[in-house]
Amino acid sequence: MRKWLYYLFFVPFLFVSCSHDKGYDYLENSLLGIFSKQENDEYISKQLEKAIKLKNKEAFALSLVYLEGNSEEIFDKYLKKSNGYAEYFKALLLKKQNGSENEILELLESSAKQGFSKAYYVMGDIYENKLEFSKAQEYFKKGKEAGDFLSLRSYEAGKNMMSYYEKIEALNKKMTAGNISKDEKKELGTLLVERTQYAGKAYDILKDFLAENYPPALYAKAKVLEGDGKNDEAIKLYQDTLFKNKYYLSAYEIAKKLADENKSYETALLPLADVKSDEILINSYMGYLYENLGNFKEAEKYYLKAVAKNDIDTMYYLGKMYETQNELKKAKNMYTKAYSLGSSEAGERLAFIYENEEQSKNTSQSETLKNKEAKKILERLSKNDISSATVTLSSYYPKNSNKVRILNLKAAVDQYPEAYYNLGVYYFNKKKNKKAKFYFIAAKSTGFDIGEFYEAFLKN
Repeated sequence: MRKWLYYLFFVPFLFVSCSHDKGYDYLENSLLGIFSKQENDEYISKQLEKAIKLKNKEAFALSLVYLEGNSEEIFDKYLKKSNGYAEYFKALLLKKQNGSENEILELLESSAKQGFSKAYYVMGDIYENKLEFSKAQEYFKKGKEAGDFLSLRSYEAGKNMMSYYEKIEALNKKMTAGNISKDEKKELGTLLVERTQYAGKAYDILKDFLAENYPPALYAKAKVLEGDGKNDEAIKLYQDTLFKNKYYLSAYEIAKKLADENKSYETALLPLADVKSDEILINSYMGYLYENLGNFKEAEKYYLKAVAKNDIDTMYYLGKMYETQNELKKAKNMYTKAYSLGSSEAGERLAFIYENEEQSKNTSQSETLKNKEAKKILERLSKNDISSATVTLSSYYPKNSNKVRILNLKAAVDQYPEAYYNLGVYYFNKKKNKKAKFYFIAAKSTGFDIGEFYEAFLKN
């Protein structure tokens, strides 16, 4: 059953906090029992259930991962009694077990009606995987309106693609009904290759056209081969479809390999320039390559071509480039646009810039961060379970505040290394050395650098 984290250290004690927030006390006991491997599954299950009884969302998440199939029994006890958490996490469990889709969707609907907006995103994702994009967008829109950040991003990204998605839906219905023509089947497979991430589904459709050396069919086969670890065969197909057909997706794959594996950014530009494509993917990647070559004017030109087509990722990349060039006004504008469309990464960078501006105006030596706009962004992202934002948010509270402990416990459940470190510092400041050492060891076990001071502390 113990399939979570396996740390190679031994802690011969458990802790019971005097915090008034008992849900997090029990959650922490569960974590410590798992980490130390000192307590049995029965003890950990009881601690998790005590936290679950108090509607602690993180305890539901930890139960799903740690207790695996045994978590269903606990979830069942709290259906209709936990703000939708029990339904949501039971649905995730059934999804993992390839359970009944109808039951999964019913659970998610119930979760959403009880106010847990993340359920809308999962429903949207289920329908998107079935190529029912219009239905998926309905759920993403509901999630967006209910405040779910993943739904926001999926909805905004989907809006740009709906003309393609509607065509895919229509053709897929014809294929399901068995009355699709050869040309329509080829069109469906091509749309799946070029406008979705479903290369496997595309290959199932396009493999009938391999004999005619149809580029999207060969590309789809290459992606499947790559997924099976047959990289050399995949690269040969990418090369063939680039040199013989100037296929833009193959150009991207080859350029990416040259850049990632050899750092050959200048050489990587050649296949992209050769295909002369105005696709978002090509323009955005050319921007990335020029940026790495230090040609920021050309990088900006290509990034802006992709931004003009509302590509959220490219907005973030361009914002980062502006930030590194100290063009902070431009960076803020780009991050703001990307954040408004659902980029959590852009939101975090925007908060960082706001806070830096605050610090430059503020000469006090306060240990806590202060900017209200930055905190507002981080609170929104933390509410949506973005662990990095949750950890940063903890810096807005006094170092001995229980809020620091709670926020870092939330991120610790998500196995975020800095959260372990912050908990170590929290307990060090509280002069609870055993707990502090425990968390520093946990942070170190993930490869996190705790610094010379705390390294020395561990040796005492």
